[in-house]
Amino acid sequence: MRVRSTKSRRPHPLVITVLATGLAVGGFVAATSDLSSPGGVRTTTDTDQIANAAATESGGLPAVKGLKFTLGDRSVKLSWKKVSGADDYRVYADYACDNMPRSTSTYQLVKDHLGKKTKWTHRNITATCVNYAVAAVRDGEQGALPPIGKRVVVSMPNRDHTMAAQRYFTAAPDAGDLVARTRVAEGPDRGIVLARAYIRNKDAFTESIGDHRGWTANPVASSKVTIAWNTGTGEVAAYVHKSCVAGTSLPNGGSVQAGCHDAMPVAFVPDAASVGDSSSDARNLISVSRTGSGGLSVGVSAVNSIASKLGRINGQLTLSPYEDTFRVTLKADRFPAWEFIRYPHFVQGAPIGEAKVIATRDQTQIGDLTSGRQSTCASTGSETLHSENPMSC
Repeated sequence: MRVRSTKSRRPHPLVITVLATGLAVGGFVAATSDLSSPGGVRTTTDTDQIANAAATESGGLPAVKGLKFTLGDRSVKLSWKKVSGADDYRVYADYACDNMPRSTSTYQLVKDHLGKKTKWTHRNITATCVNYAVAAVRDGEQGALPPIGKRVVVSMPNRDHTMAAQRYFTAAPDAGDLVARTRVAEGPDRGIVLARAYIRNKDAFTESIGDHRGWTANPVASSKVTIAWNTGTGEVAAYVHKSCVAGTSLPNGGSVQAGCHDAMPVAFVPDAASVGDSSSDARNLISVSRTGSGGLSVGVSAVNSIASKLGRINGQLTLSPYEDTFRVTLKADRFPAWEFIRYPHFVQGAPIGEAKVIATRDQTQIGDLTSGRQSTCASTGSETLHSENPMSC
């Protein structure tokens, strides 16, 4: 009878090589080949269990498990499972959005001396992504960290901000439209703000000559004139749409138009708001300047390219910083309607669109383009995600 050897079998070289590679990259499941296993391949425990085993054998604490998070306003609330024997915890972080997770050996200590608490809130985060890992501590000795942390996407680029930036600051205007661009001083990045005057559908006449829509926060919606301000870069654009004799909106959200005339030229001038309806200047005149408070002062005198006798769109508006947004004051003709919309640069947690309506002001009758009866209005409160946010006039 053959006697089986009692010597331990030497690990196959391939097992050692693959396991070492898995540990080197920091946190992928380490797949090992075992020629004695059915099929020749066996998936072993992942590297955090290996690290925990090593920590336990040396008398240390295992890696913390069950790390969860809840997103707040530029904050992340972390919680985790209690580790038996731990009298303290430490939170480590790495600020990166790389496709390849980084080893926790490079993470920075962001919070210690938590005692036996198993939760902590990280506040005032400016990074887009944060990778977290928590270590248990006993008598000042830190236990094992997992090889890679848990990634939290704190914010993502706002799709509506991207659309607005392309429309007003980089792309060519649509056929028949015109855009002029300038700059003011840079400032805190509160996103892109639009101030736009448009003819709202209220009856058959305004539907025919207007922008064939109602209130909307769509960044590329039609308007007679739009002033776009990138608050972070200081870029300012004045976008003017063509004018059409007749048109109508379609069920799919589009429109058909007839008898269209290309927009008149756009020019930046020192004081556009002082230009009256009797002016013979056949241009769309815009003035922009930074205010002492870091806001923006805008003057508008826009003209219809079909019949200037209908009157010019005259107005003076001021955007004043308020918390992370703006308050708006507007002195303008009571026709057409105005919208003030802000597109934050980033949104939390998912790559979606987000538009904040600062304020809206409705229109009266087209005769008020030349009546001289202007209204003075101000935004009344918080921004809204609804498309209408009436001003106080």
